[in-house]
Amino acid sequence: MSRNLIALQNKFLGEGTTVYDRLSILHETQGHISDQDILDLATQYNLPPAHVRSTAKFYEELAHDEPAEHELQVCIGEACRAAPNGGCDALEAHFEKALGVRVGDVGEGIRLSHVACLGYCGLGPNVMVDGLPVSLATEGAPDQVLARLQAGEPIGMDEPENPVVLPPEGHPRVLLRHFGRDVTSLVAAREAGIYGALEKALRTMTPEAVIDEVDRSQLRGRGGAGFPTGIKFRSVREAPIEDGSGIRYVVDNADEGDAGSYIDKELIECDPHTQLEGILIAAYACGASEAIIYLRYEYPRALRILNRAVEEAREAGLIGKGILGSDFDCEVRVVKGQGAYICGEETSLLRSLEGVPALVSYKPPFPAHKGLRGRPTAVNNTETLHNLPWIVEHGGDAWGAFGHGRSRGTKLVSLNTAVERPGLYEVELGTTLREIIFGLAGGIARGRTFKGVQVGGPLGGILPESALDTPLDFEALEKVGGILGHAGMVVYTDEHDLVEICRGLMAFCAVESCGKCFPCRIGSVRGTELFDQMLDPGQGGVTDERLELLSDLLETMKLGSLCALGSMTPLPMESLLRDFPAELERHRVSPTNGRRPEVDR
Repeated sequence: MSRNLIALQNKFLGEGTTVYDRLSILHETQGHISDQDILDLATQYNLPPAHVRSTAKFYEELAHDEPAEHELQVCIGEACRAAPNGGCDALEAHFEKALGVRVGDVGEGIRLSHVACLGYCGLGPNVMVDGLPVSLATEGAPDQVLARLQAGEPIGMDEPENPVVLPPEGHPRVLLRHFGRDVTSLVAAREAGIYGALEKALRTMTPEAVIDEVDRSQLRGRGGAGFPTGIKFRSVREAPIEDGSGIRYVVDNADEGDAGSYIDKELIECDPHTQLEGILIAAYACGASEAIIYLRYEYPRALRILNRAVEEAREAGLIGKGILGSDFDCEVRVVKGQGAYICGEETSLLRSLEGVPALVSYKPPFPAHKGLRGRPTAVNNTETLHNLPWIVEHGGDAWGAFGHGRSRGTKLVSLNTAVERPGLYEVELGTTLREIIFGLAGGIARGRTFKGVQVGGPLGGILPESALDTPLDFEALEKVGGILGHAGMVVYTDEHDLVEICRGLMAFCAVESCGKCFPCRIGSVRGTELFDQMLDPGQGGVTDERLELLSDLLETMKLGSLCALGSMTPLPMESLLRDFPAELERHRVSPTNGRRPEVDR
């Protein structure tokens, strides 16, 4: 069915243009998409109304069907949930009371909704106001935003900036090597030597030689799965193309939706031309003639900077035909996401680019063999691609000399407000969690005590104090019930209730599930209901029967789900059951007074 719909779109909208693109433009123009808009688009392009409607309703942003003068979106990512003074939960309650509406409704011309995540996890709690991310950590900021929205005045607040901490002297500086100076313009980028590695590759190396260097580096994907990048590139280059078009693709997965992560965001905003250089090197290695960057709408500054960098590079002959005087041709375009966490999964992302609902696809075939429009496609995370210029310039062996065990190279990590020095750090893989949290980041803030740390976003396990000496690498974290993932780190302290945190994680899965497989679709909803019962003394709170039911539910999701969203959502819940029994015991109802003790806030 998807193949037929894609063929219809190509026929009536033109090759490569999709219903998703048309809906995105319409939403950007008027802020909502009505039922009549859907019917009009279907008629205009001779497409089934059901296809246009299902695509619009799949995405959180495109699903808005009621007009509003203003949009106020509360970030509900774990880092904002764990922020001081009650975090996003307190913020949401404050806005609901002030506007007299529930989340999802419009009051006083203001639509109140959720968003996750805005990428300012060290500055939370955060909101997005009419497309502008704003930190509301300072006293009085929420009321200032409301008052100005209600008065129709400018917000008067700037988009915040994440702190970036450069590696100390003597430590490798690969990904952050251009940070600390402004290299966002092409002139400054060229002066800093950016695009020199691309020129070296095109003038002195064959595509196979580039792949050989990537192989030698032992670079593994930084988006979560940790798949060897060189093997992926070689698979794409050697895969047959069934339609005879000769077209292969590289896709930069910049849909950085893991709450607590702002790694890709900073790489694009502070060093966009190195990102483009890495994408072009990947395309050269894979034999790709088109590269697509799928960037989430929650990063408006990154989108502006990246679009400007692409246009500068195209005007300078670094994108398009005959790049740098070679016979290598490659076009680059940027596609804005519309609020679907599942699009971080590679097959869902490709379906989104094809203009159909972003449902997870069965594998095999893998995207490297049959990806975008059925053609070989290398889907790589932003940070993965950002490493390529350094590898080409210095050699794979030099890059692979950094790291630990099978986890080579350096890794960016981001930390939330629970530590003294939240921000973005570059560390060698193999650095322990303790060194990162209590060394680099200065330990726990505001006199609180450490309770746990979640690494790798909402699908990562919550690791207790006994795991703090675990090295930051793929295999070591897996052994203690965690994941490396994207390496966003959310630290929890004695002020946080991990049962409430896990309830939020399960609810997040329920909202973001693509719905294709029932263990994820139904299990996440039933799991949320179960947590609500355990958190409510009036319903009996935590009981042995409910804990047993939760354990069975997690096993079903883990073994039966189609993709990582459903199969890995159980990880933090399993951590709760295994490593934090006291958190659950706090929610048992006392037989004497029917109450449970409160968390120390």
